[in-house]
Amino acid sequence: MKFDLLKKDPQSKARAGSITTDHGVIETPIFMPVGTVASVKGVHQRELKEDINPDIILGNTYHLYLRPQTEILEKAGGLHKFMNWDRNILTDSGGYQVYSLSNNRKIKEEGVKFKSHIDGSYHFFSPESVMEIQRTIGADIIMAFDECTPYPCDYRYAQRSMHMTHRWLDRC
Repeated sequence: MKFDLLKKDPQSKARAGSITTDHGVIETPIFMPVGTVASVKGVHQRELKEDINPDIILGNTYHLYLRPQTEILEKAGGLHKFMNWDRNILTDSGGYQVYSLSNNRKIKEEGVKFKSHIDGSYHFFSPESVMEIQRTIGADIIMAFDECTPYPCDYRYAQRSMHMTHRWLDRC
């Protein structure tokens, strides 16, 4: 992956650039449709490619892990082949989705144990496992696992969370 800075506005500090991956060039700044579970809701694949024409879409690691499941994506040859998408894909870490399960998750230094919103089964995400899931999915750009804090929250809680997220980043 390569980033090129194409233009910078000295007054506003706005930047334009391009990111090159194995699946093409992404012009920045970018509009990135969200394809949570291997599709952009309400948009036919043809419309996505021809009318919206994004350089990249976002896939959600948490949702893809649970359904269709990592093993199915791997057997299909990765998310690109599974959804017939020949352009770039960014996957998030699943940290926000795990955060949103506040009554059904337990955060520890090792990672997060959570209960599936689909069938109630228990799962565990660690910084290492989230990286492996995203690699298996075949994303072009992957995100580090983080703990998302509620708003508002106590300063000390936010500080502890930030430091744990930094330690997780080292493990990612």
